[in-house]
Amino acid sequence: MATIRQIGDSYQIRVSCGYDTNGKQVIRTKSWKPNANMTSKQIEKELNRQAVMFEDACMNGLITSAVKFSDFIEQWKTEYATTHFKRTTMDTMNHALKRIEEELGHFRMDKINSGTIKNLIQSLMNGNKNHKPLGAKSVKNYISFTSSIFDYALHLEIISKNPYLNAKIPTVKRTQRDMYSLEEAQHFIDVLTEQAPLLYQCYFILAIFSGFRRGELCGLTWDNIDYENRIITVEKALYHITKQGDVLETPKTAYSNRSLRLSDEVFELVHKLQIFYQRESIRLGTKWIDTDFVFKRSDGNAISPTAPNEWLHKFCEQENLKYVVPHSSRHLNASLMINNGASVKTVQSCLGHSAASTTLDIYAHAFSKSQAIASESVASSFKL
Repeated sequence: MATIRQIGDSYQIRVSCGYDTNGKQVIRTKSWKPNANMTSKQIEKELNRQAVMFEDACMNGLITSAVKFSDFIEQWKTEYATTHFKRTTMDTMNHALKRIEEELGHFRMDKINSGTIKNLIQSLMNGNKNHKPLGAKSVKNYISFTSSIFDYALHLEIISKNPYLNAKIPTVKRTQRDMYSLEEAQHFIDVLTEQAPLLYQCYFILAIFSGFRRGELCGLTWDNIDYENRIITVEKALYHITKQGDVLETPKTAYSNRSLRLSDEVFELVHKLQIFYQRESIRLGTKWIDTDFVFKRSDGNAISPTAPNEWLHKFCEQENLKYVVPHSSRHLNASLMINNGASVKTVQSCLGHSAASTTLDIYAHAFSKSQAIASESVASSFKL
């Protein structure tokens, strides 16, 4: 039932609309101000009528559609997003939503339709005076983030349907990854082991040999290193979050928790790095920050996930090496496994993908080439 209270010369009507997914009571309010020439009896009668109308609208999910998109974003964050998404996901979403809010923030929720969304997608793809055009993958991510907001509004019966339901999402075309060839990778490793600090020798060689993501590498601690069995386990990752700095989180997906057996040479290099840190801790004494991370800064604290790429840029320029992004080590690792006959399921497990379809989608070209070679080997065994 609606409750009414007087605030100055106006009245506030409050209606309880149940509870949200976190058990928090949802209250909707409306202000009503009587005309100056109305009698007290007229005011009472009209106020009761307004209260009944407002309560009926709330119960039928009609009144909340008047809320602006920019206001509902904050409600979605408070009531849903912060408890359903990791901080890293929210950081990515917040970046995207700044752009989306510029386009849709002034619209009422009930005024956003498929046409509005079509215009939004065109603006994202073509750019405007304040923003450069986005690639198809970024547009798809932006749309996915925003659609989840409308899904929540639909759940609360604020809108009758999600305007993204029939939106034409741009097709993401997989492009050939820019990565080292086997010969280029060997040259890179040769120069790395001769010229680079031990920290980055270990980091990039482990990246190539394991295919771990950068956050997974930076999040490794010594209890993840099993020298006896030559196994390294991923169970956490270090991420950089806007305004919060570097934070330790669970890996990207549940399937990212995995263990890999690696070569003796890799473990010898990791052991050298551990001995180096032990000496540094003695040399620096109280200036050394005693952390358990495998990859550390010069003071003993964990290196930021952004640091290896910054270092690699300078190193490749200094040594006249071809530069490819550190993430390409992951693709090189996968391609080598595929070329040596590894199955989709094996590659999926090693890379920590949540589904085999993801692995096949990303590395379809490599698998196709591998399968062609296999078919040729069968054909060469017979004469027709």
